[in-house]
Amino acid sequence: MKNTFFHLLACCAFALFTQNSYAQTAKDEADLKGYWKDVWESYESGNTEAMWAAYTEDAAEIGPDGSYVQGKKALRENWDMIMKMVDAPPKFTYENPSVRFITPDVAILVWDSSADIKIKGQQVGGKTKGMALAHRTAGKWLIEFDSITPVISMPGN
Repeated sequence: MKNTFFHLLACCAFALFTQNSYAQTAKDEADLKGYWKDVWESYESGNTEAMWAAYTEDAAEIGPDGSYVQGKKALRENWDMIMKMVDAPPKFTYENPSVRFITPDVAILVWDSSADIKIKGQQVGGKTKGMALAHRTAGKWLIEFDSITPVISMPGN
């Protein structure tokens, strides 16, 4: 009974601290969405150095294949390996970005995307849902974590 009461109390305390989720101004949200658009445009324009500059040194990601990679150096090496396998640089689109501030300087970005990726003529990309955790340090946003989840139709949908 003591454990149940303690867990209930802990959950209530957690709910009180996270309930507000730090409502930000429209400018904060627009700034973060603009930053994210710049990251995408860096990739699309072939400026991968600017794209990688958006990541922290210890950034991590879970890829659509379920692989977990941590550290900017390892992320770049993984990307270089993928780029050697593909027929041409992947083409990505993104839309409907949404932002949820966890603290004034930590936010989750979620977006819909699609990927046009071909390996030996076979299409391996498709619709995905993306997520990134961004952290603002000294007024600059940086990506701490990202992931891409393939969208799979469920039976009956």
